[in-house]
Amino acid sequence: MNDKKELREYTTTNLPNMVAIVRKRLEELSQRQSPDPLDPLKQLFWTDLSYKRVNRLLSSRHLKNDKLLLTEERAVVLKLLDERLDGFFIFSNAAQSQWHFVNVKQDSTQTRRRLFRRITVGPEERLRTASERLALLDLAQREEASRLEIRDLHEHAFDVEAVTNKFFQAYRNLFRILQKDLTIQTGDATWAHDYALQFLNRCMFLYFLQRKGWLGNDREFLRSFWDSFTTPDDEHKDSVEYQKDAFFEYWLQVLFFEAFNKRFLHSRTYFPKYIYDILAQAPYLNGGLFTKNDLDQKGGFIITDSRFQQVFNFLQSYNFTIAEDSPLDQEVAVDPEMIGKVYESLVNVSTEIDERGEAGIFYTPRVEIDLMCRLSLVDYLSNQLGQQYRSLLYDVVFALEPHEKSEADDRVDANGLWPQLHASLRSIRVVDPACGSGSFLVGMLYVLDDLQKRANERRYEDENAYRRKKRIIEENLYGVDVKEWAVHVAELRLWLTLIVEDVADDPSISTIEGRFTRIDPLLPHLSFKIRPGDSLVQEVGGISMGLDTTKNLPRELLTRLNTLKRDKRDFFHNHPSRHPKTKDQLIQDEFVLFCAILDEQIHNTRKLLRSIDERSKSRKGSDHS
Repeated sequence: MNDKKELREYTTTNLPNMVAIVRKRLEELSQRQSPDPLDPLKQLFWTDLSYKRVNRLLSSRHLKNDKLLLTEERAVVLKLLDERLDGFFIFSNAAQSQWHFVNVKQDSTQTRRRLFRRITVGPEERLRTASERLALLDLAQREEASRLEIRDLHEHAFDVEAVTNKFFQAYRNLFRILQKDLTIQTGDATWAHDYALQFLNRCMFLYFLQRKGWLGNDREFLRSFWDSFTTPDDEHKDSVEYQKDAFFEYWLQVLFFEAFNKRFLHSRTYFPKYIYDILAQAPYLNGGLFTKNDLDQKGGFIITDSRFQQVFNFLQSYNFTIAEDSPLDQEVAVDPEMIGKVYESLVNVSTEIDERGEAGIFYTPRVEIDLMCRLSLVDYLSNQLGQQYRSLLYDVVFALEPHEKSEADDRVDANGLWPQLHASLRSIRVVDPACGSGSFLVGMLYVLDDLQKRANERRYEDENAYRRKKRIIEENLYGVDVKEWAVHVAELRLWLTLIVEDVADDPSISTIEGRFTRIDPLLPHLSFKIRPGDSLVQEVGGISMGLDTTKNLPRELLTRLNTLKRDKRDFFHNHPSRHPKTKDQLIQDEFVLFCAILDEQIHNTRKLLRSIDERSKSRKGSDHS
């Protein structure tokens, strides 16, 4: 639709009725209410959205998998688009219980790669966003619409940025309500700002967790949790744990600080058995997001039941996808990147004045981040393997389509470069000195993960995605930011990249009757990977503390430094059998070692001064003689 005004007028006047119609069809489709699974689709497009009926079989493709695999969908679509200019594609799994509505858009670069944007519909999906976006495809008032106008209509309907902006506007309004409430209760606007963000962040993380099925395999756990509180049985309805405004203290805080930290008290028998069992077997998250911190220690406040109901209603209305978009695939839903964007937009400390520009905080679009990551990797790898391979390495790093990767990787094979490339990818150290909410680190993680996966395949090394990503975070990625809130959200973004993966084949994880359980912590500690600090400060007392500070340290200090590195690795993994030191103990060890390095610098400087003084005296003596 080229006439944006006409489109805008349509979306504000006729859309609500069509949204309701589309939602009804999608409910029929996802719940398989019709004898013919395709009947709701036919009704939706031929009748409701007024598309012309052709009903001609193009070709037959049976994807015999219970999951919808993006690689298989992409292969089918690209084959069909070889013969057609445009198309709108709908896929289902073998059981016809999961559906993908796929729009394909060419990117704006010279490569003209095809960007796949999809809406997912299924029994566990919320249908609000799907209904609102698909309702925009209505042709009832555009009977003579041209192919280009229909294409514009579809591209607008699948615009991920529009969904992002709508979510953010609603999130910001909710945040301000919660912040104002907490400010009134405590009189501390700065604390209220930070705690409101932390609370919403924790709640949002629950939606990503339940999406994985890690809370009793109940993908609507938070609804079950809230409903159990609001509808108590006769035995518990008079208990203090079920009284007005008790949900925050007796339910949410137990989930956050006990269940997710393997400290659930079995004496908490007021929970219904179903909820009790889930809390007792909840994954040991570790990491710090659900550890009591200074913000939690403040007294004199409460999240009321009515306020939580607002938060719950808001989050329940959106689809949460647990995978961040790739350069060629986008889900029209709320993904982990949204958290970073929200935080960077709500950074103003306690007033309505936006201090992002003053603090140097700006949101960088994902496409630009991906480009920066890949260009910097080409530079690094060219320096490691030789500039004569720069063109080849560019093709390797920038390969996105499966056939591009295969062709580039074959050329690496032909040049015998896999051993060197593999070693360089393993030894790389990536530091973002102003990491913000971690967008560059997450972008680099996805690029490194793809490259290391391909290197492993060529070298016949077996490493699942969860362990590979965890290793990359441990060995290759570091971040610093002057804002402590940014450090916490960067940690959160990296944790979400891990829970996205299937960890079922990890030896420290098992499932009992479909329920996720593990003894070791699911998430690594990132306190020494992403740190608050000022990257511009390079000197202490005039002594440079740059990267080469440790080059000439005596063996005793180098040994202590290596011991500290080992202790930090143990802290990262937090294996109980290793009895890792606490964060405070490691910070103290850092401080003591730092002082020892300074003492060594002072000792060497004094030694140098004495030497200069002796040479000066010797020179004066020779002059007199």
